[in-house]
Amino acid sequence: MKYWFSILTILLLVFSAIELKAEIPNYDEMIEKLESSKDDSLKYENIKGALCFYHPESEKVFEFANEEFYEKMYPIWQNDSLKVIEINKLLEKYPKTNWRRLMYQYLTYSLHNLNRKIPLILVIDAFREAFPNDYKPYSQSARYYNKLDNSPDEALEFAIKAHAMSFDYPKVEFFPEEEWMLEKRSAPVKTAALLAEIYFKQDKYKEAEDMLNKIISNNDLGMDDETTLCGCCYWLAKIHKELGNREDAVQSAIKALVAGDSRNYYTSKADSLLRRVIAYNDLSEAEYPDFIRKQVGYDKVVFSDVTEQVGMKNVSAGRIAWGDYNNDGFQDILLNGMRLFRNMNGTQFVEITQAAFPDTIRGGGGLWGDFDNDGFLDIITKDPEFIWLNDQGTFHKVNGTNSICDNQVSTEGIGIGDVDKDGFLDIYFANYEVWKQTHSEPEEDQFFRGIGDGRFLDITESAGLLPIDGKKRAGRGVNMCDFDLDGDLDIFVSNYRLQDNFLWQNDGTGHFENKALELGIAGDEVEGWWGHTIGSEWADIDNDGDFDLITCNLAHPRYIDFSNKTRLYINENGKFIDRRKEAGIKFEETHSEPCWADFNNDGFLDLYITSIYEGRRSFLYLSNGDGTFKETTFLAGVRHFNGWGAACADYDNDGDLDLLVAGGKIQLFQNETNMKNNWLEVRVIGKNHIDAIGTKLILSNDEISLMREIQGGKGTTNQHSFVQHFGLGNLQPPFELEAIFPDGTKKILIINEINKIVIVDE
Repeated sequence: MKYWFSILTILLLVFSAIELKAEIPNYDEMIEKLESSKDDSLKYENIKGALCFYHPESEKVFEFANEEFYEKMYPIWQNDSLKVIEINKLLEKYPKTNWRRLMYQYLTYSLHNLNRKIPLILVIDAFREAFPNDYKPYSQSARYYNKLDNSPDEALEFAIKAHAMSFDYPKVEFFPEEEWMLEKRSAPVKTAALLAEIYFKQDKYKEAEDMLNKIISNNDLGMDDETTLCGCCYWLAKIHKELGNREDAVQSAIKALVAGDSRNYYTSKADSLLRRVIAYNDLSEAEYPDFIRKQVGYDKVVFSDVTEQVGMKNVSAGRIAWGDYNNDGFQDILLNGMRLFRNMNGTQFVEITQAAFPDTIRGGGGLWGDFDNDGFLDIITKDPEFIWLNDQGTFHKVNGTNSICDNQVSTEGIGIGDVDKDGFLDIYFANYEVWKQTHSEPEEDQFFRGIGDGRFLDITESAGLLPIDGKKRAGRGVNMCDFDLDGDLDIFVSNYRLQDNFLWQNDGTGHFENKALELGIAGDEVEGWWGHTIGSEWADIDNDGDFDLITCNLAHPRYIDFSNKTRLYINENGKFIDRRKEAGIKFEETHSEPCWADFNNDGFLDLYITSIYEGRRSFLYLSNGDGTFKETTFLAGVRHFNGWGAACADYDNDGDLDLLVAGGKIQLFQNETNMKNNWLEVRVIGKNHIDAIGTKLILSNDEISLMREIQGGKGTTNQHSFVQHFGLGNLQPPFELEAIFPDGTKKILIINEINKIVIVDE
């Protein structure tokens, strides 16, 4: 009886479906009704359900599935059991949309993590059936059959098919174009590494070698791809080793290390291979990097990690500020605005936090500035926000009327400078966001005018520093700079959450107008979206006498079609043009904090960029002197993972800039470049305050003109040393040094001796 009832039910459903199909509502009309019903949630959901039923393969249903997928996944991102349940529900709800392609990928990943082998096999079978002409389900099948290790022949068959299909497969309808091209360019490289692994396990070395050589020689990866050849080079190194080709194995392993990968998966494997099996038998830890450099003929900038040597092993922080708090001529370190390390004549750093702060200090970041004009550097902290005045090496919190006090919101960026030229430092807070129960809301920025003795007035509104559209932005960082060279400090604000950046132009009186959009520096707008800008920094990177800007953006591939990548804005007659790709700076999903410095003293600024998230690597780009850069991170010895803050100082006063990087455990990289290039360092003592923030320095002769400006913080609350550094290459004196102070007065010195620190006293 139950059997016949089931058959009858199925027949009724089939006949109903046939009848409904004959009366399918018009898609465009349904979209119009959907748009007009946004204010009526019940009606909207009914129309949405009807669209999913009548037009399950449409673009709008693709969008529904996309939105609901991430809405469901974010709260349970680390819980594979819940992800399996929710993704299966979504597959039932959206049985025909092309968005299933991503659902299947996440589902296979979670099932494998849970060691649920039979459901995993069933899902990857369903994945191939749903997308028979796509390389991705075959790649997933090969990967997990290989991991299960019980069907080697099938794993190899799937891997061969995935690699062959990866060169030419049909675009999934409605998939965003730029995101699709990211995947398309990387697909042959990634499937080659997977196929090589399976070939290797089955001792098919020659097949793997031929395939890898072909893919390494011919690939479409470029400046907009974070995928590298690291995995392919690693497997080629392993194969060369097995075939007894030791020298080829060494070279391939080094290529893997130099290339790196965005999760530090193959990089670490290549390092182990090179150290333990190929090259490391008779080498000390210090000799190992030199061995690699000699192998590839590298003779550029070189650093050593001296973190442990200087007494800072296992110290963790996210933000860095260099400053000479005790005026002994050596740069000290403030970490996270709450830990102070004294520089012991360039040899050691000793933590003096407890002695220096009788009051308990807390902070999520901090900067140095002389807020009471007494000739000693004070501190401003964020989260909580307070001024700490320096009394001969002891810091006391300023309380009372007109003091800076905790604003009770998340402040990400601080910028300090004398914007109204009255002799007192002013402060800009880039405030971030507050989380509600279901969403986040941006916070309003704040600007405080200094009135002396560490006291301030909130003049945000009267200074014109509120957006005219009335919409708050999620601020991340602040960079003050006289970008228009009119004698007063302007303010650039990095904004997050796919929002436009601010460029507050100073009219000379301390009143501002946002010129970011007009001057091409707000970012690029796509359908109302901009970028996730984190850290930014001004510098004259092309030595043409004006300030350029880099903005580091986090840009997830799934949002790449409408979110900004990192921008390298070159100042061309007052307008800014993005030249990142032409300059040779690669896209990386999680770029965070930039750092400009002339590390090799050749007269051209180099660039260091951190990247946040586990396994994400940093980048050092050396200037070629012609507006382009070459990445040398690994060979230079400054690769840091999961980085956030970065800033420079010549902490040992030897004439070259050293680099401190934060994000997890800090790393202090001592510059050991032996290029014999000339240099000059300039310490400015301001008339009103010791730091002389905002002072411009122009060092020139008939062959070169270099410009620096003393910064009151950079990026997302990090700070370089106030001592300004100039690399001079093989140029010889005399030079003219022009100092333009914040109040507009100037001083010119003739420099007849170089390779020394000079003091300019206003």
